[in-house]
Amino acid sequence: MKLFKFFIAMILLLFLLPEHKGEAVSSKYTVKYVSVVDGDTAVVKLNNKAIKIRLLLIDTPESKDPRKPVQPYAIEAARYLENYMRYGKLQIQYDNGGKLDKYGRHLVYLYSNGKLVNNEMVRYGYARVGYIYSQRYYLNVLKKSENNAKQKRLKIWSIKGYVNPYGEGFVYKTSSKPTYTTTNRNVTRLTSTTKPNTTTPSRKGYPTSRYKSGAPRVLANCTEVKKYYPYGITDSHVSYQTKFDRDHDRMGCEAPGVQYQSWMVNN
Repeated sequence: MKLFKFFIAMILLLFLLPEHKGEAVSSKYTVKYVSVVDGDTAVVKLNNKAIKIRLLLIDTPESKDPRKPVQPYAIEAARYLENYMRYGKLQIQYDNGGKLDKYGRHLVYLYSNGKLVNNEMVRYGYARVGYIYSQRYYLNVLKKSENNAKQKRLKIWSIKGYVNPYGEGFVYKTSSKPTYTTTNRNVTRLTSTTKPNTTTPSRKGYPTSRYKSGAPRVLANCTEVKKYYPYGITDSHVSYQTKFDRDHDRMGCEAPGVQYQSWMVNN
């Protein structure tokens, strides 16, 4: 009877243990920044070898397709990705499916200073959730971020009907399509009869999300943060770390009495 109870207890214990996900994603590999191709594709060095990476589970507007004009927020998405990659401590992680796509690109989750960049791109409206591969480990995480960005009408969600609701990519409407004129593929000027989504001017006295030219990307403590950003930084800033934000209010080393507001994403 005691032996029977022991077996029953062991079976119940197995059911109560959390599911082991150790093999769902790979270990993280340290890489070095080389260049950004567009908002979801970049080149890094892994063990001194240059490889092209494609960020899993996200899709950003096109800027490199010669058959199409530069799509709205394509350049902005690429710059936002570069902001995370250029000076951050970078790591990549593979999912449990194949490592390469048909173009030879490495399908990865990208981390910068510990942040999942795939999720950050979606979180602030520079990318939509999109996938054609079986690698979907962080799908629910990104879906939650996408829903929040959609509700707030951030970036790609600010243009009605722009994000294709029936599949991958983005949709142009000739009656209200923003048009981009370019002198090259890296410099873009928006010309449109519709009012573009404007960026809120930086407001002195509030935490900033913008990188200050010449400042270190990695800051050790609030003393260093305030040296370059006297009023603090938001959680969308490239130098943000959770240790700066002990009250978990999305602001690090912020000025006293300040409460987080959505416009600070562009401050």
